[in-house]
Amino acid sequence: MQEKVNVKNICAVLAVAFMSFLGILTETSLNVTFPTLMNQFKVSLDTIQWTTTGYLLIIAIIMISSSYQNQRFSAKQLFSFACISFIVGSLVSAFATNFLIMLIGRLISAFGAGLCTPLMFNLIVEIMPRDKWGLYMGIGGLVIAMAPTLGPTFGGTVTYFFNWKWIFIIVSVLALGIFLFGLFNVQRYHNTKKLGFAWLSYITLSLALVSLIIGLNQISKGIKNIWLWGMLFIAAIFLILFVRLSKKSNKQLLNLEVFKQKAFIYGAVAYFLLQFINIGTSFILPNYAQIVDHQSSLIAGLILLPGSIIAGLLNPYFGSLYDRIGARIILYTGASLMIVSCILFAIWGINLSILMIVVVYSLLVLGHRMSFSNTMAEALKIQSGRLHADATAVCQTSQQLAGSMGTTILAAVIAISQNEGGLSYSALTAQGSKWAFCFTTILGILILVCDWRMLHLE
Repeated sequence: MQEKVNVKNICAVLAVAFMSFLGILTETSLNVTFPTLMNQFKVSLDTIQWTTTGYLLIIAIIMISSSYQNQRFSAKQLFSFACISFIVGSLVSAFATNFLIMLIGRLISAFGAGLCTPLMFNLIVEIMPRDKWGLYMGIGGLVIAMAPTLGPTFGGTVTYFFNWKWIFIIVSVLALGIFLFGLFNVQRYHNTKKLGFAWLSYITLSLALVSLIIGLNQISKGIKNIWLWGMLFIAAIFLILFVRLSKKSNKQLLNLEVFKQKAFIYGAVAYFLLQFINIGTSFILPNYAQIVDHQSSLIAGLILLPGSIIAGLLNPYFGSLYDRIGARIILYTGASLMIVSCILFAIWGINLSILMIVVVYSLLVLGHRMSFSNTMAEALKIQSGRLHADATAVCQTSQQLAGSMGTTILAAVIAISQNEGGLSYSALTAQGSKWAFCFTTILGILILVCDWRMLHLE
């Protein structure tokens, strides 16, 4: 690790961070375009959702092997392949003539975020001084945290003034610029090793994640749905098989020693729940604005912007503050702010105005930014140097799954309320949103508990 930070290293981290930002941005930018895409490609909502669900799933599967990637390939090789994949996939989606071609493009472009997000954090740990991890983790956390909340604003604005194809055209042009910038700054920072890859373990864990996501997508059809429990059971079987294979195989996909540290487990759970609430909330509020408050898709996307900008600008400061005063105060404060905001959303869930959404969401996202990257920084410090890449892989895969699960589960909570009848569709949506925020309040309390346990066990 280099003790002195030079400009080239900073530019390298920024190049990977911006590429990761574009990859994550497209996760939520399509949410506001679903009605248009359904009409154009003549498919149902359940089908069109796979443009996001499939994208997230591929990212999670790629992130599983990020520890291996870090040892086998150089940073420049990973960055270059990620950029090219993202550009090609985005262009395929932009000029797709049917849904299948568009979905294929989305799956190809998923390599951008799937490779760059863990690479960004591995670079921070490898080339930045340890006493500056908080600051640069804060910059990295800014990328992951802001991109999903800016997605609806970006997608809604582009679609409103142009059309959905321009979403992919714009990000392709930006990705090309980032690629050229990164070629001059991202270097080879360590010697690579020709290691054998644990294909059987990788396939087993991938099948576990696929089964989990497919199973959770069945929640909206009711908890008595046999496919829900069947797929969750299959996911559990594959997960158990993966653990047994990992213990016996000489080729490790993921070093399970990271889970021997109980403090790290609590940190990883808190990290997962933080992203669950963040992505889930960014899904609920734009839909609430359109269905309950009868606002346009443009306004629905813009309501998340003020809070995202304010908290985003403060994110590096929160990282710097973590470097100075430690994790305890900042993590407890962040979790408490999220709990308070979720309680306010739950109390006012029936009658949320646009102004109330903007103000309370700003409070929620402020708490999230205080906690998110600093939780990961604290969790990584618990592990020894040889396990940093594995710990990063665990955290990044879990936060990606959190985004998918947060949207799926909270959407199911609202859908159950919408199917009750007796009231108007907008009133039922408001009622469902209230129960969804009651659920996120419970998760916020769990984050606080996990923070306490992590810091107590260190």
